[in-house]
Amino acid sequence: MATLTQTQPVRTQHHIFVEPQPRTIEIPRPIIQEQPLAATHLALTVNEQLQYSLTQVSTPHLDEHEVLLRTKAVGLNPIDWKTVEYKFCMPELPWINGRECSAIVEGVGSGVKSLSKGQRVWTSTYYRDRRAGCFQDLVVAPEHTVIPMPRGVSFEGAASLGVCGLTAAMTIWKWFEVPMHRRRQTRSSSRDDRFALIWGGSTITGQFAIQIAAEAGFKVIAVASERTQRKLLDLGAHHVVARDGKSLAAIASEIERIGEDKIVLGIDLASPETAAVGVACLSKSQSARFAPLAMPSPPIDAPENVEIVNVEMKRFVLDPTSKQYAVRLASLVGQGRVKLPKVVALAGGLQDVEAGLRRIRGGDMGGSKLVVRMHG
Repeated sequence: MATLTQTQPVRTQHHIFVEPQPRTIEIPRPIIQEQPLAATHLALTVNEQLQYSLTQVSTPHLDEHEVLLRTKAVGLNPIDWKTVEYKFCMPELPWINGRECSAIVEGVGSGVKSLSKGQRVWTSTYYRDRRAGCFQDLVVAPEHTVIPMPRGVSFEGAASLGVCGLTAAMTIWKWFEVPMHRRRQTRSSSRDDRFALIWGGSTITGQFAIQIAAEAGFKVIAVASERTQRKLLDLGAHHVVARDGKSLAAIASEIERIGEDKIVLGIDLASPETAAVGVACLSKSQSARFAPLAMPSPPIDAPENVEIVNVEMKRFVLDPTSKQYAVRLASLVGQGRVKLPKVVALAGGLQDVEAGLRRIRGGDMGGSKLVVRMHG
């Protein structure tokens, strides 16, 4: 309540003016009431016929440690169309897909301490909760999975972090157990002669992996098309093996000539066939780790010195300590030490998602990330 002090002279019985005690007049402030959320919001659902449908769905209530997000941009990924095509990761129908988005915090549960309404954030979500599907106007996510956007990053750029960026980061930092903060190099502990192989370097996950591995002190050998060679070198790759017109055996021979027995980390983002060849390229090292990230993930007959790691990105949601990887990734992006991919944005909101997924399925995006800009 605001106050205004008012004083006026008062005439006494002897015609003497005396200064009265000031009194206050209460001036009521205008009451601003937040508009309540609508009972429903728009979502792109997969119906019982495995077809997409724009539908009004109930706006959920929040549990104590959950955050309500109003989506601003949604990242599109191969898993989004493969989920419907191969009928997996949809516990029931109708369902809402979409694994990553950037957003504005619309509301927080009573126990949420680190976030507040109006913040610009990004998240990676878990397929078992329909409320967390990003192909809708309002998304519910656990507090520890919602990360403030790096300064200077657009909503479209931040929509590339939740799947590809986080997958690359957690593969290297969590499953390969590479320190997040690069240790000071000494002659006895230098990693400068150790190599990381990224097969599928021009994919969005590959671009992030190249930068994160290079940041950690590894020389990176990337396998990609010749047209993306310059881009990957600029991102920090030490060598780019162009795959154009070459047999898998010829590519492997070139990789082994470069890395010899010093290739200790490997990631495949291409296919079961390239994963098998990639593992063989690590066979000369004393000890190595390999992550087959292409879907479907193939069974691999690896030599004894190579550990095949099973990357489960659901751990980001199920294990709150995994927040550290997202925070570190956002920090590196904010510092300019990890660059975001080139973004191609569709501006039609949810009605553009299906066309975007067809575009991803249809062919090479040339190293660009496809996102959908939401309305509002």
